[in-house]
Formats: sequence, structure tokens, C-alpha cells
Amino acid sequence: MSTEGSQLDVFKRLRPARLLPAVALLSYAAGMPALAQEPFKIGALSDMSGVVVDLSGPGTVTAMKLAVEDFGGKVLGRPIQVLEADHLNKPDVGIAAARKWYDEGVSAIFDIGITSVALGVQQLTRDKNKMAIYLSSASSDLTGKACSPYGIHWTYNNYSQALGVTKFYNDAGEKNWYFMTVDYAYGHNVQRDTAAIIEGAGGKVVGSTRHPFDTTDFASDLLKAQGSGASVIALATTTAHVANIVKQADEFGIRPKQKLAALSLTLHDVKGIGLPSAQGLLVTAPFYWDQTDETRAFAKRYFERFKKMPNMVQGSAYGAVMHYLKAVEAVGADDTAKIAAKMKETPINDFMTRNGKIREDGRVVRDMYVFRVKAPAASKGEWDLYEQLSVIPGEQAFQKADPAACQLVKG
Repeated sequence: MSTEGSQLDVFKRLRPARLLPAVALLSYAAGMPALAQEPFKIGALSDMSGVVVDLSGPGTVTAMKLAVEDFGGKVLGRPIQVLEADHLNKPDVGIAAARKWYDEGVSAIFDIGITSVALGVQQLTRDKNKMAIYLSSASSDLTGKACSPYGIHWTYNNYSQALGVTKFYNDAGEKNWYFMTVDYAYGHNVQRDTAAIIEGAGGKVVGSTRHPFDTTDFASDLLKAQGSGASVIALATTTAHVANIVKQADEFGIRPKQKLAALSLTLHDVKGIGLPSAQGLLVTAPFYWDQTDETRAFAKRYFERFKKMPNMVQGSAYGAVMHYLKAVEAVGADDTAKIAAKMKETPINDFMTRNGKIREDGRVVRDMYVFRVKAPAASKGEWDLYEQLSVIPGEQAFQKADPAACQLVKG
């Protein structure tokens, strides 16, 4: 498919709802007639059909719609409309879609994901004076050199996701590391930030290889990692690649002689890999569906709607939309600067976050949890996948705001 064709397809999906037949709508107006009033529009821009669709995608849209319903379906006297678009993991397609949405009156874009798209949208928030709330995007640059007064990095970042597993192995005396890194901005960021954690704890990076985004054969890289003498092989790659790497690593007999540190592992990766292969892997996340009565209640509603349990991104989508809409309501106007300020001054409290806060650089600070994937014999059901090992307090889970990197941070 050509880039031009990809953009045309996306634009077709982005046409205003009133111009489309009902069966083709990619929008949602909660509890209101479609033409009663001009809707208040928010958008979900994500991978809706590609290699990381399970990380966010339609599942995140489902969580966003649940939040809209629970909010009451209206804000500022207008029906809330949730638009959807697939960026196809292509920066030109994603940025063009975001620009079109902002120009057509979309007030905030949620999720976004892939780093190259997220960084482009972050620039648009400054140019267009519009909000973006990043759910499945991981690059810590979003609150560093690319920070924006209207960009909020909501769920996690590559530093917080890597911290739990890295600290666990360093504390266990595993000091020599080898990186298998996906060759684009996200992977480079993960390796950079994780290497800093390792070296700061007295460890050493003994080697690394990079692989293309579209590769599925990791034999050569695994053999190099196996021969490196590293005690831990760090997978600085996307959730979509981890399953293949873990399975191929087992074919080479790499475990248990060497540990695998899957720095971006999520619930649906574990489900896809299966407990026989995934057991013992470590996961750092701000949410697991079976943590508390509140998380289980949300997960039950979500499962009834989507037929899968929510992962951390999909769980966080509900809270992000609710926090945003409450700020809009409190401000009483669709005023981006005032809404952003209200969101930052208001503590975040929902089923997955207690007393979270949004820093001036846009980083949401919340506790992170270290989980270990259960052995098959320990699992009591299809989605009973994790056991919690520890809690990382929010102030430790994320890098400090850096005034040298982000001009929004006061020195």
C-alpha cells in the first residue's frame, strides 16, 4: 500500500459522522441523538489492525467509551463523540490524521502509541493549541526534550517499565547485560534509559544488536547474545516482538543459563506466549486486573463488553478520559490551556491510581508494580497470569523532571 493510499484510507475513516451511513460510523455519541447538538469530539489514534493492536487499539476505545458513558455522555451541554483512526504504525499517516482532526475541532487525542507518531503529534499540540494524552506511547522524550504544555504522558514510560525487572536482576547479582533492540526511536530510548539504570547500579552492558521493526527471525541475534557471556539478555523491543524472541530463545536452550528481561512485556503478550513459556518472566506495570476489588469490578464490565481482560493501557484509558472530562467540566469551556492547568492541579484517583499527579512536564507520577508470571500449575483461570512481588513508589518509578531537557520545568 502506498503512503498516499494509506492517507486516503485514513481520511475516509475520519469524515464527519453526519456524512456517513450509520453502519459505517467510526464515532460514538453516548446517549444523544447524532444531530441534536454540535458534539464535543475526542479521538483515539492507535494501531487498530497491526502488530501492536492488542496493546491498545479497539480495546482502548472500549475503555474510553465506558468512561464517556459513566461521565454521563455530555460535557459543556454537548454530546461527547469518540472518534477512531488507525495510524498503521506510519508516522506520515498518523500525523496527517491528527492534524486533520485538530483542524476539524477535535479537542483532545488519546493513546497514539508508536514513538515516531507520538513525537509528531506532540509538536502539533504546540502548533494547534490542542491536547494529547499518551497512553501506549513509552518514550521518556515526551516529557524531556519534546515536552509540550498540552501533552500529558499518562500511563508509563520506557524508564518505569524497565526499572522493576532491571532492579530485580541487579539486586540478585546479575551484572552483565546484553541488549536486543528494535531499530527505531522507541528501542533506542529503552536501551538508553535501561543502560543508565544498569550502570548506575554497578552493572555493565557487554554488547547489543539491533533488529528491524518488521523482523520475525531472531536466531542470529540470539546466538550473539548467547555467546556474549551476559547473564541477562534485555529485550528493548516492542510487545509484538517479545513473544517470538521468548519462544525462539527456548528453542536455543538459552534459559535458564541466561535470564530474559522483557522490558516491554504486557498482559496480552503473556497470554499469547502462554504460561509454559512465559512463566517466571517479570513485568513492571501500573495496573493488573486482579489487584483489588475495584480493578476486578472494572475488569468485569470491560470483559462483558470486549471479551478480554484489560491490560495497563486499556485500564488507564478509562481514568485518562474521566480526568480530562472532569477538567473540561470544571473549567466550563473548551480552553486548552485552562484544561491542562486544571488537570495538573487535580490529584488522580481512580481504580488503578491513588493520589497520582501530573508534573509540570506532563508526566503522570503513580506507583508501579513488579509482577512475576505464574507457572501453569499456579494459575486458577484463563486470565490468572500474574503474582505481585513489590511496589515501586511513584517518585522512584520515574526519572526526575529535568529543567535542562524540558523548558516547562522550573530550575
